[in-house]
Amino acid sequence: MKMLTPQRMAQYDQYAINTWGIPSAVLMENAGRGAWRLMKEKGYLAGVSRVTVVCGRGNNGGDGFVIGRYALLDGFTVNVYLLCREQELQGDAALNMNLFRSLGGDIAEITDSSENPDRWFHGTHIIIDALFGTGLSRPVGGMEATMIEQMNRSGKPIIAMDIPSGIDGRTGAIMGTAAYATHTFTFAYPKPGHLLYPGAYHRGGLTVIDISIPSGLEEELGIDGYIVDGSLIREFLRPRYPWSHKGTYGHTAIVAGSTGKTGAAAMASLATLRIGAGLATLAIPASLNAVMEVKTTEVMTYPVEDEGTGRFPLSSLDDLTRFVADKTVVAIGPGLSQDQETMEMVRRLVTGIDKPFVIDADGINAFQGHLDLFKEVGERAVLTPHPGEFARITGISTGEINADRLEVGRRFVEEHGINLLLKGAPTILFAPDGTVCLNPTGNAALAKGGSGDILTGFISGLASQGYPLVQAAMIGAYLHGYMADRWVDLNGDADLLATDLCVGIGQAIKELESGKERIYIEKSL
Repeated sequence: MKMLTPQRMAQYDQYAINTWGIPSAVLMENAGRGAWRLMKEKGYLAGVSRVTVVCGRGNNGGDGFVIGRYALLDGFTVNVYLLCREQELQGDAALNMNLFRSLGGDIAEITDSSENPDRWFHGTHIIIDALFGTGLSRPVGGMEATMIEQMNRSGKPIIAMDIPSGIDGRTGAIMGTAAYATHTFTFAYPKPGHLLYPGAYHRGGLTVIDISIPSGLEEELGIDGYIVDGSLIREFLRPRYPWSHKGTYGHTAIVAGSTGKTGAAAMASLATLRIGAGLATLAIPASLNAVMEVKTTEVMTYPVEDEGTGRFPLSSLDDLTRFVADKTVVAIGPGLSQDQETMEMVRRLVTGIDKPFVIDADGINAFQGHLDLFKEVGERAVLTPHPGEFARITGISTGEINADRLEVGRRFVEEHGINLLLKGAPTILFAPDGTVCLNPTGNAALAKGGSGDILTGFISGLASQGYPLVQAAMIGAYLHGYMADRWVDLNGDADLLATDLCVGIGQAIKELESGKERIYIEKSL
Protein backbone atom coordinates (compact mmCIF):
# COMPACT_ATOMS: atom_id res chain seq x y z
CA MET A 1 0.00 0.00 0.00
CA LYS A 2 1.49 3.33 -1.07
CA MET A 3 2.00 6.07 1.55
CA LEU A 4 2.14 9.86 1.24
CA THR A 5 3.25 12.53 3.68
CA PRO A 6 0.67 15.27 4.30
CA GLN A 7 2.85 17.63 2.28
CA ARG A 8 2.81 15.40 -0.79
CA MET A 9 -0.91 14.69 -0.30
CA ALA A 10 -1.51 18.43 -0.54
CA GLN A 11 0.36 18.44 -3.86
CA TYR A 12 -1.85 15.60 -5.09
CA ASP A 13 -4.97 17.53 -4.11
CA GLN A 14 -3.84 20.67 -5.93
CA TYR A 15 -2.75 18.74 -9.01
CA ALA A 16 -6.10 16.92 -9.18
CA ILE A 17 -7.95 20.21 -8.82
CA ASN A 18 -5.84 22.45 -11.07
CA THR A 19 -4.59 20.01 -13.73
CA TRP A 20 -7.25 17.31 -13.88
CA GLY A 21 -10.10 19.72 -13.20
CA ILE A 22 -11.67 17.80 -10.32
CA PRO A 23 -13.55 20.37 -8.19
CA SER A 24 -12.23 20.54 -4.65
CA ALA A 25 -15.82 20.39 -3.37
CA VAL A 26 -16.18 16.98 -5.05
CA LEU A 27 -13.12 15.67 -3.21
CA MET A 28 -14.57 16.90 0.09
CA GLU A 29 -17.96 15.42 -0.72
CA ASN A 30 -16.39 12.05 -1.54
CA ALA A 31 -14.45 12.08 1.72
CA GLY A 32 -17.41 12.86 3.97
CA ARG A 33 -19.91 10.67 2.13
CA GLY A 34 -17.49 7.74 2.06
CA ALA A 35 -16.77 8.03 5.78
CA TRP A 36 -20.48 8.16 6.65
CA ARG A 37 -21.25 5.14 4.44
CA LEU A 38 -18.50 3.10 6.06
CA MET A 39 -19.57 4.10 9.56
CA LYS A 40 -22.94 2.56 8.79
CA GLU A 41 -21.46 -0.53 7.13
CA LYS A 42 -19.12 -1.19 10.05
CA GLY A 43 -21.93 -0.95 12.58
CA TYR A 44 -20.75 2.17 14.37
CA LEU A 45 -24.22 3.67 14.07
CA ALA A 46 -26.15 0.68 15.39
CA GLY A 47 -28.35 1.86 18.27
CA VAL A 48 -27.21 5.45 17.72
CA SER A 49 -29.65 8.35 17.44
CA ARG A 50 -27.54 11.38 18.45
CA VAL A 51 -24.34 12.30 16.64
CA THR A 52 -21.96 15.09 17.64
CA VAL A 53 -19.58 16.49 15.02
CA VAL A 54 -16.59 18.59 16.13
CA CYS A 55 -15.44 20.84 13.29
CA GLY A 56 -12.34 22.97 12.92
CA ARG A 57 -11.80 25.99 10.72
CA GLY A 58 -10.10 24.14 7.84
CA ASN A 59 -11.00 21.53 5.27
CA ASN A 60 -11.16 18.84 7.95
CA GLY A 61 -14.06 20.79 9.42
CA GLY A 62 -15.65 20.82 5.96
CA ASP A 63 -15.49 17.01 5.93
CA GLY A 64 -17.31 17.09 9.25
CA PHE A 65 -20.11 19.24 7.85
CA VAL A 66 -20.56 16.80 4.96
CA ILE A 67 -21.00 14.00 7.50
CA GLY A 68 -23.38 16.15 9.53
CA ARG A 69 -25.51 16.71 6.44
CA TYR A 70 -25.75 13.00 5.65
CA ALA A 71 -26.55 12.28 9.29
CA LEU A 72 -29.44 14.75 9.15
CA LEU A 73 -30.72 13.23 5.91
CA ASP A 74 -30.68 9.79 7.57
CA GLY A 75 -32.80 11.05 10.44
CA PHE A 76 -30.18 11.38 13.18
CA THR A 77 -30.17 14.19 15.73
CA VAL A 78 -26.97 16.10 15.01
CA ASN A 79 -25.01 18.55 17.14
CA VAL A 80 -22.15 20.42 15.50
CA TYR A 81 -19.51 22.22 17.56
CA LEU A 82 -17.49 24.70 15.51
CA LEU A 83 -14.18 25.77 17.04
CA CYS A 84 -14.22 29.23 15.48
CA ARG A 85 -16.66 31.88 14.28
CA GLU A 86 -18.79 30.88 11.31
CA GLN A 87 -17.51 33.85 9.29
CA GLU A 88 -13.96 32.53 9.61
CA LEU A 89 -14.72 29.51 7.41
CA GLN A 90 -13.81 29.85 3.75
CA GLY A 91 -14.10 27.94 0.50
CA ASP A 92 -15.46 24.40 0.56
CA ALA A 93 -15.69 24.32 4.35
CA ALA A 94 -17.99 27.36 4.28
CA LEU A 95 -20.00 25.85 1.41
CA ASN A 96 -20.67 22.65 3.34
CA MET A 97 -21.43 24.54 6.54
CA ASN A 98 -24.14 26.47 4.67
CA LEU A 99 -25.51 23.28 3.11
CA PHE A 100 -25.72 21.74 6.57
CA ARG A 101 -27.52 24.77 7.93
CA SER A 102 -29.93 24.80 4.95
CA LEU A 103 -31.20 21.41 6.13
CA GLY A 104 -32.00 22.83 9.52
CA GLY A 105 -28.75 21.86 11.18
CA ASP A 106 -27.73 23.73 14.33
CA ILE A 107 -24.16 24.95 14.88
CA ALA A 108 -22.73 25.91 18.26
CA GLU A 109 -19.64 28.10 18.14
CA ILE A 110 -17.11 27.07 20.78
CA THR A 111 -14.72 29.83 21.80
CA ASP A 112 -12.53 30.60 24.78
CA SER A 113 -15.55 32.13 26.50
CA SER A 114 -17.70 29.01 26.13
CA GLU A 115 -18.99 27.47 29.33
CA ASN A 116 -19.86 24.02 30.70
CA PRO A 117 -17.38 21.90 28.68
CA ASP A 118 -18.22 18.97 30.96
CA ARG A 119 -21.70 18.87 29.42
CA TRP A 120 -20.68 19.09 25.74
CA PHE A 121 -21.12 15.38 25.09
CA HIS A 122 -23.93 14.53 27.47
CA GLY A 123 -26.61 12.63 25.60
CA THR A 124 -24.62 11.99 22.44
CA HIS A 125 -23.85 8.47 21.30
CA ILE A 126 -20.91 8.96 18.95
CA ILE A 127 -18.41 11.75 18.22
CA ILE A 128 -17.06 12.69 14.80
CA ASP A 129 -13.61 14.27 15.17
CA ALA A 130 -13.17 16.73 12.29
CA LEU A 131 -11.15 19.30 14.22
CA PHE A 132 -7.63 18.95 12.77
CA GLY A 133 -6.39 17.02 9.76
CA THR A 134 -3.02 15.57 8.81
CA GLY A 135 -1.45 18.96 8.15
CA LEU A 136 -1.38 20.11 11.78
CA SER A 137 1.99 21.78 12.42
CA ARG A 138 1.53 23.63 15.70
CA PRO A 139 0.91 22.56 19.28
CA VAL A 140 -2.76 22.41 20.23
CA GLY A 141 -3.83 24.77 22.99
CA GLY A 142 -6.69 26.83 24.34
CA MET A 143 -10.26 25.74 23.70
CA GLU A 144 -9.13 23.31 20.99
CA ALA A 145 -7.09 21.38 23.57
CA THR A 146 -10.06 21.50 25.97
CA MET A 147 -12.31 20.07 23.26
CA ILE A 148 -9.95 17.18 22.56
CA GLU A 149 -9.64 16.42 26.27
CA GLN A 150 -13.42 16.44 26.66
CA MET A 151 -13.84 14.10 23.70
CA ASN A 152 -11.41 11.68 25.33
CA ARG A 153 -13.14 11.93 28.72
CA SER A 154 -16.61 11.40 27.29
CA GLY A 155 -16.25 7.63 27.01
CA LYS A 156 -18.07 7.80 23.66
CA PRO A 157 -16.71 6.24 20.43
CA ILE A 158 -14.66 8.77 18.46
CA ILE A 159 -14.49 8.49 14.67
CA ALA A 160 -11.61 10.57 13.30
CA MET A 161 -11.64 12.18 9.89
CA ASP A 162 -8.23 11.73 8.21
CA ILE A 163 -6.28 11.48 11.50
CA PRO A 164 -7.06 11.88 15.20
CA SER A 165 -6.89 15.58 16.04
CA GLY A 166 -3.57 16.56 17.58
CA ILE A 167 -1.40 14.00 15.73
CA ASP A 168 1.36 15.15 13.38
CA GLY A 169 0.57 13.40 10.10
CA ARG A 170 4.24 13.16 9.13
CA THR A 171 5.91 11.96 12.33
CA GLY A 172 3.07 10.58 14.48
CA ALA A 173 4.01 12.98 17.29
CA ILE A 174 1.40 14.34 19.70
CA MET A 175 1.10 18.08 19.25
CA GLY A 176 0.26 18.95 22.84
CA THR A 177 -2.75 16.68 23.20
CA ALA A 178 -4.51 14.27 20.86
CA ALA A 179 -7.81 12.45 20.45
CA TYR A 180 -8.04 8.69 20.99
CA ALA A 181 -10.04 7.43 18.04
CA THR A 182 -12.05 4.24 17.85
CA HIS A 183 -11.59 4.29 14.09
CA THR A 184 -9.88 6.63 11.63
CA PHE A 185 -11.03 7.17 8.06
CA THR A 186 -8.26 8.69 5.99
CA PHE A 187 -8.52 9.87 2.43
CA ALA A 188 -6.77 8.61 -0.72
CA TYR A 189 -3.59 7.33 0.97
CA PRO A 190 -2.39 6.43 4.47
CA LYS A 191 0.08 8.88 6.02
CA PRO A 192 3.18 8.13 8.10
CA GLY A 193 1.52 9.48 11.25
CA HIS A 194 -1.03 6.66 11.04
CA LEU A 195 1.76 4.08 11.47
CA LEU A 196 4.38 5.89 13.54
CA TYR A 197 3.98 5.94 17.31
CA PRO A 198 2.50 7.45 19.37
CA GLY A 199 0.12 8.46 16.57
CA ALA A 200 -0.61 4.84 15.69
CA TYR A 201 -1.75 4.24 19.28
CA HIS A 202 -4.37 6.98 18.89
CA ARG A 203 -5.85 5.99 15.54
CA GLY A 204 -7.86 2.82 16.37
CA GLY A 205 -8.86 0.97 13.20
CA LEU A 206 -7.73 2.53 9.95
CA THR A 207 -9.57 2.62 6.62
CA VAL A 208 -8.38 4.39 3.48
CA ILE A 209 -11.19 5.90 1.42
CA ASP A 210 -10.92 6.51 -2.32
CA ILE A 211 -11.92 10.12 -3.03
CA SER A 212 -11.26 9.98 -6.81
CA ILE A 213 -7.63 11.13 -6.80
CA PRO A 214 -6.28 9.74 -10.12
CA SER A 215 -3.69 7.00 -9.55
CA GLY A 216 -1.60 8.40 -12.41
CA LEU A 217 -0.41 11.13 -10.08
CA GLU A 218 1.93 8.64 -8.42
CA GLU A 219 4.18 8.70 -11.48
CA GLU A 220 3.89 12.47 -11.84
CA LEU A 221 4.44 13.47 -8.22
CA GLY A 222 6.04 10.42 -6.59
CA ILE A 223 5.24 8.69 -3.31
CA ASP A 224 6.88 8.66 0.12
CA GLY A 225 7.04 4.92 0.68
CA TYR A 226 5.04 1.76 1.13
CA ILE A 227 3.16 0.17 3.98
CA VAL A 228 3.87 -3.54 3.73
CA ASP A 229 0.77 -5.71 3.44
CA GLY A 230 -0.15 -9.21 2.39
CA SER A 231 -0.59 -8.32 -1.27
CA LEU A 232 2.92 -6.88 -1.44
CA ILE A 233 4.41 -9.93 0.28
CA ARG A 234 2.58 -12.24 -2.14
CA GLU A 235 4.29 -10.53 -5.07
CA PHE A 236 7.60 -11.84 -3.77
CA LEU A 237 6.85 -15.23 -2.20
CA ARG A 238 8.46 -18.08 -4.12
CA PRO A 239 7.06 -21.59 -4.58
CA ARG A 240 8.87 -24.61 -3.13
CA TYR A 241 8.82 -27.24 -5.86
CA PRO A 242 8.36 -30.98 -5.15
CA TRP A 243 11.68 -31.83 -6.81
CA SER A 244 13.72 -29.41 -4.68
CA HIS A 245 16.36 -30.54 -2.16
CA LYS A 246 18.27 -28.92 0.70
CA GLY A 247 20.77 -27.39 -1.70
CA THR A 248 17.94 -25.63 -3.51
CA TYR A 249 17.34 -23.39 -0.51
CA GLY A 250 20.88 -22.36 0.22
CA HIS A 251 23.34 -22.66 3.05
CA THR A 252 23.39 -19.95 5.71
CA ALA A 253 26.53 -19.20 7.68
CA ILE A 254 25.90 -17.74 11.14
CA VAL A 255 28.84 -16.10 12.91
CA ALA A 256 27.62 -15.56 16.44
CA GLY A 257 27.98 -16.28 20.13
CA SER A 258 30.35 -15.70 23.04
CA THR A 259 30.49 -16.77 26.66
CA GLY A 260 27.08 -16.10 28.25
CA LYS A 261 25.45 -15.38 24.89
CA THR A 262 25.19 -18.75 23.21
CA GLY A 263 21.40 -18.47 23.24
CA ALA A 264 21.52 -15.62 20.70
CA ALA A 265 23.57 -17.79 18.35
CA ALA A 266 21.22 -20.76 18.80
CA MET A 267 18.06 -18.73 18.20
CA ALA A 268 19.33 -17.01 15.05
CA SER A 269 20.45 -20.38 13.67
CA LEU A 270 17.15 -22.11 14.45
CA ALA A 271 15.11 -19.30 12.89
CA THR A 272 17.17 -19.55 9.70
CA LEU A 273 16.00 -23.14 9.21
CA ARG A 274 12.43 -22.51 10.39
CA ILE A 275 11.94 -19.88 7.69
CA GLY A 276 13.05 -22.36 5.04
CA ALA A 277 16.83 -22.31 4.49
CA GLY A 278 18.15 -25.68 3.36
CA LEU A 279 21.26 -25.74 5.56
CA ALA A 280 22.60 -23.69 8.44
CA THR A 281 26.05 -23.85 9.98
CA LEU A 282 26.93 -21.88 13.09
CA ALA A 283 30.51 -20.70 13.48
CA ILE A 284 31.14 -20.61 17.23
CA PRO A 285 34.21 -20.06 19.44
CA ALA A 286 35.71 -23.53 19.96
CA SER A 287 35.48 -23.45 23.76
CA LEU A 288 31.69 -23.07 23.40
CA ASN A 289 31.21 -25.73 20.76
CA ALA A 290 30.34 -28.53 23.20
CA VAL A 291 27.39 -26.61 24.61
CA MET A 292 26.21 -25.68 21.11
CA GLU A 293 26.30 -29.35 20.09
CA VAL A 294 23.74 -29.89 22.85
CA LYS A 295 21.67 -26.77 22.11
CA THR A 296 21.34 -27.40 18.40
CA THR A 297 20.23 -30.48 16.49
CA GLU A 298 19.42 -29.52 12.92
CA VAL A 299 21.98 -26.70 12.91
CA MET A 300 25.58 -27.74 12.18
CA THR A 301 28.45 -26.13 14.07
CA TYR A 302 31.88 -24.99 12.99
CA PRO A 303 34.21 -24.52 15.98
CA VAL A 304 36.74 -21.71 15.56
CA GLU A 305 39.92 -21.66 17.66
CA ASP A 306 39.51 -19.09 20.44
CA GLU A 307 42.37 -19.94 22.82
CA GLY A 308 39.81 -20.61 25.54
CA THR A 309 38.48 -17.04 25.57
CA GLY A 310 34.90 -17.82 24.54
CA ARG A 311 34.97 -15.17 21.81
CA PHE A 312 36.31 -14.74 18.28
CA PRO A 313 39.88 -13.40 18.27
CA LEU A 314 41.29 -11.42 15.35
CA SER A 315 43.36 -14.47 14.47
CA SER A 316 40.14 -16.28 13.53
CA LEU A 317 39.67 -14.07 10.45
CA ASP A 318 41.38 -16.39 7.96
CA ASP A 319 39.50 -19.43 9.26
CA LEU A 320 36.15 -17.61 9.08
CA THR A 321 36.96 -16.32 5.61
CA ARG A 322 37.44 -19.88 4.40
CA PHE A 323 34.32 -21.00 6.27
CA VAL A 324 31.94 -18.52 4.60
CA ALA A 325 33.48 -18.81 1.14
CA ASP A 326 30.96 -21.37 -0.15
CA LYS A 327 27.94 -20.21 1.85
CA THR A 328 24.95 -18.44 0.34
CA VAL A 329 24.57 -15.68 2.94
CA VAL A 330 26.24 -14.69 6.19
CA ALA A 331 24.41 -13.63 9.35
CA ILE A 332 26.80 -11.98 11.78
CA GLY A 333 26.48 -10.36 15.17
CA PRO A 334 24.11 -12.04 17.63
CA GLY A 335 25.86 -12.49 20.97
CA LEU A 336 29.36 -11.78 19.61
CA SER A 337 30.49 -9.49 22.47
CA GLN A 338 32.15 -6.10 22.04
CA ASP A 339 35.69 -7.37 22.52
CA GLN A 340 38.00 -5.14 20.46
CA GLU A 341 39.59 -8.02 18.55
CA THR A 342 36.19 -9.46 17.75
CA MET A 343 35.00 -6.08 16.50
CA GLU A 344 38.05 -5.77 14.24
CA MET A 345 37.46 -9.27 12.91
CA VAL A 346 33.85 -8.37 12.05
CA ARG A 347 34.86 -5.27 10.12
CA ARG A 348 37.47 -7.11 8.11
CA LEU A 349 35.22 -10.07 7.36
CA VAL A 350 32.27 -7.96 6.23
CA THR A 351 34.34 -5.67 4.02
CA GLY A 352 36.60 -8.40 2.67
CA ILE A 353 34.06 -11.01 1.50
CA ASP A 354 31.75 -10.47 -1.47
CA LYS A 355 28.71 -12.11 0.10
CA PRO A 356 25.26 -10.95 1.25
CA PHE A 357 25.46 -10.10 4.95
CA VAL A 358 22.77 -9.66 7.57
CA ILE A 359 24.44 -7.58 10.28
CA ASP A 360 22.84 -7.40 13.71
CA ALA A 361 23.62 -6.65 17.36
CA ASP A 362 27.37 -6.65 18.06
CA GLY A 363 27.99 -6.91 14.35
CA ILE A 364 26.53 -3.41 14.13
CA ASN A 365 28.39 -2.21 17.21
CA ALA A 366 31.64 -3.19 15.47
CA PHE A 367 31.21 -0.27 13.07
CA GLN A 368 31.02 2.43 15.74
CA GLY A 369 33.53 5.02 14.60
CA HIS A 370 33.96 3.24 11.25
CA LEU A 371 30.80 4.19 9.33
CA ASP A 372 32.91 5.03 6.28
CA LEU A 373 33.35 1.29 5.73
CA PHE A 374 29.67 0.92 4.86
CA LYS A 375 30.33 2.46 1.46
CA GLU A 376 32.66 -0.47 0.74
CA VAL A 377 29.91 -2.90 1.68
CA GLY A 378 27.04 -1.14 -0.11
CA GLU A 379 23.80 -2.90 -0.94
CA ARG A 380 25.12 -6.41 -0.34
CA ALA A 381 24.41 -6.00 3.38
CA VAL A 382 21.46 -5.04 5.55
CA LEU A 383 21.87 -3.57 9.02
CA THR A 384 19.15 -4.46 11.54
CA PRO A 385 19.68 -2.15 14.56
CA HIS A 386 17.23 -1.29 17.28
CA PRO A 387 17.22 2.44 18.16
CA GLY A 388 19.83 1.96 20.91
CA GLU A 389 22.30 0.30 18.54
CA PHE A 390 21.56 2.87 15.86
CA ALA A 391 22.17 5.66 18.35
CA ARG A 392 25.47 4.07 19.38
CA ILE A 393 26.93 4.02 15.87
CA THR A 394 25.49 7.37 14.67
CA GLY A 395 25.82 9.53 17.78
CA ILE A 396 22.15 10.53 17.41
CA SER A 397 20.13 10.09 20.60
CA THR A 398 17.36 7.51 20.69
CA GLY A 399 14.93 10.34 21.40
CA GLU A 400 15.93 12.13 18.20
CA ILE A 401 15.75 8.89 16.23
CA ASN A 402 12.26 8.00 17.42
CA ALA A 403 11.03 11.57 16.99
CA ASP A 404 11.56 11.41 13.22
CA ARG A 405 12.39 7.83 12.24
CA LEU A 406 11.65 8.36 8.56
CA GLU A 407 13.96 11.32 8.10
CA VAL A 408 16.79 9.94 10.24
CA GLY A 409 16.74 6.62 8.37
CA ARG A 410 16.60 8.27 4.95
CA ARG A 411 19.58 10.51 5.70
CA PHE A 412 21.66 7.59 6.97
CA VAL A 413 21.05 5.43 3.90
CA GLU A 414 21.62 8.32 1.50
CA GLU A 415 24.97 9.03 3.16
CA HIS A 416 26.24 5.47 3.58
CA GLY A 417 24.63 3.52 0.74
CA ILE A 418 23.71 0.44 2.78
CA ASN A 419 20.33 -1.19 3.42
CA LEU A 420 18.87 -0.37 6.83
CA LEU A 421 16.10 -2.14 8.72
CA LEU A 422 15.49 0.17 11.68
CA LYS A 423 13.70 -1.93 14.27
CA GLY A 424 11.11 -0.49 16.62
CA ALA A 425 7.51 0.56 16.56
CA PRO A 426 7.15 0.40 13.67
CA THR A 427 10.11 -1.26 11.98
CA ILE A 428 11.09 0.61 8.80
CA LEU A 429 13.15 -0.60 5.85
CA PHE A 430 15.31 1.87 3.92
CA ALA A 431 17.15 1.01 0.71
CA PRO A 432 19.76 3.11 -1.13
CA ASP A 433 17.49 3.38 -4.20
CA GLY A 434 15.07 5.42 -2.08
CA THR A 435 12.65 2.61 -1.22
CA VAL A 436 11.02 3.07 2.19
CA CYS A 437 8.73 0.41 3.67
CA LEU A 438 6.86 0.74 6.96
CA ASN A 439 6.02 -2.57 8.59
CA PRO A 440 2.59 -2.61 10.31
CA THR A 441 3.00 -5.92 12.15
CA GLY A 442 4.14 -6.55 15.72
CA ASN A 443 3.23 -5.58 19.26
CA ALA A 444 4.61 -5.30 22.79
CA ALA A 445 5.15 -9.07 22.98
CA LEU A 446 8.32 -8.50 20.94
CA ALA A 447 9.81 -6.49 23.81
CA LYS A 448 11.66 -9.58 24.94
CA GLY A 449 15.31 -10.63 24.75
CA GLY A 450 16.04 -12.77 21.72
CA SER A 451 13.36 -11.33 19.43
CA GLY A 452 15.99 -9.60 17.33
CA ASP A 453 18.01 -12.80 16.99
CA ILE A 454 14.97 -14.55 15.54
CA LEU A 455 14.52 -11.69 13.06
CA THR A 456 18.16 -12.04 12.01
CA GLY A 457 17.53 -15.71 11.36
CA PHE A 458 14.36 -15.05 9.39
CA ILE A 459 16.06 -12.52 7.11
CA SER A 460 19.19 -14.61 6.53
CA GLY A 461 17.10 -17.74 5.94
CA LEU A 462 15.05 -15.95 3.29
CA ALA A 463 18.17 -14.54 1.65
CA SER A 464 19.61 -18.07 1.63
CA GLN A 465 16.64 -19.12 -0.49
CA GLY A 466 17.51 -16.54 -3.12
CA TYR A 467 15.42 -13.55 -2.05
CA PRO A 468 17.27 -10.26 -2.61
CA LEU A 469 18.23 -8.67 0.73
CA VAL A 470 15.61 -5.93 0.54
CA GLN A 471 12.86 -8.47 -0.09
CA ALA A 472 14.25 -10.79 2.59
CA ALA A 473 14.26 -7.95 5.13
CA MET A 474 10.75 -6.84 4.18
CA ILE A 475 9.25 -10.33 4.33
CA GLY A 476 11.23 -11.30 7.43
CA ALA A 477 10.15 -8.23 9.38
CA TYR A 478 6.51 -8.66 8.34
CA LEU A 479 6.41 -12.33 9.36
CA HIS A 480 8.30 -11.62 12.60
CA GLY A 481 5.66 -9.13 13.73
CA TYR A 482 2.83 -11.20 12.27
CA MET A 483 3.83 -14.17 14.41
CA ALA A 484 3.73 -11.94 17.51
CA ASP A 485 0.27 -10.71 16.53
CA ARG A 486 -0.99 -14.27 16.09
CA TRP A 487 0.44 -15.16 19.49
CA VAL A 488 -1.33 -12.25 21.20
CA ASP A 489 -4.61 -13.22 19.55
CA LEU A 490 -4.45 -16.52 21.43
CA ASN A 491 -2.47 -15.60 24.55
CA GLY A 492 -1.22 -12.30 25.96
CA ASP A 493 1.57 -9.88 25.16
CA ALA A 494 3.76 -10.76 28.17
CA ASP A 495 4.44 -14.49 27.99
CA LEU A 496 5.84 -14.86 24.47
CA LEU A 497 9.39 -16.24 24.29
CA ALA A 498 11.54 -15.42 21.29
CA THR A 499 11.57 -19.04 20.11
CA ASP A 500 7.74 -19.01 20.09
CA LEU A 501 8.02 -16.76 17.03
CA CYS A 502 9.18 -19.80 15.06
CA VAL A 503 6.25 -22.01 16.04
CA GLY A 504 3.66 -22.06 13.27
CA ILE A 505 5.66 -19.92 10.83
CA GLY A 506 4.69 -22.28 8.01
CA GLN A 507 0.99 -21.78 8.76
CA ALA A 508 1.47 -18.00 8.72
CA ILE A 509 3.10 -18.22 5.30
CA LYS A 510 0.17 -20.35 4.07
CA GLU A 511 -2.23 -17.66 5.29
CA LEU A 512 -0.32 -15.08 3.27
CA GLU A 513 -0.18 -17.26 0.18
CA SER A 514 -3.94 -17.85 0.27
CA GLY A 515 -4.84 -14.22 1.03
CA LYS A 516 -6.35 -15.10 4.40
CA GLU A 517 -3.95 -13.05 6.50
CA ARG A 518 -4.90 -10.48 9.14
CA ILE A 519 -5.72 -7.08 7.59
CA TYR A 520 -3.96 -4.15 9.23
CA ILE A 521 -5.23 -1.31 7.04
CA GLU A 522 -8.46 -1.53 5.07
CA LYS A 523 -8.87 0.11 1.70
CA SER A 524 -12.38 0.96 0.59
CA LEU A 525 -13.72 2.16 -2.74
